[in-house]
Amino acid sequence: MGLEDPHILKRQKRKERDEAPFHRWADEVHQRPGQKEKLRQAKEEDISVHFESEKKCFARMKAPDDQEEVWCGLGMCQCGTFKADHLPCKHIYKLALIKGLIQ
Repeated sequence: MGLEDPHILKRQKRKERDEAPFHRWADEVHQRPGQKEKLRQAKEEDISVHFESEKKCFARMKAPDDQEEVWCGLGMCQCGTFKADHLPCKHIYKLALIKGLIQ
């Protein structure tokens, strides 16, 4: 009794591992004015998402103002914004919204 199903534990560990890149940023990061603006953009802009791996949350994405598609995961993005500040960009926030990691 009290023993967890090993399959459930394995799935939970896999889920935590796949979501870990997003959780490396402290909650306070998402409260900064610049980050709130990126989150607003993720919610309101029509960002196309083409998953390479939905389970690992890795996708090609394009926002209306993007010159070209960018590759994005929960912990990295090819866009200039992420390269400049290494904080979640609107693409990362879009993936986090899809996965229910942020509201």
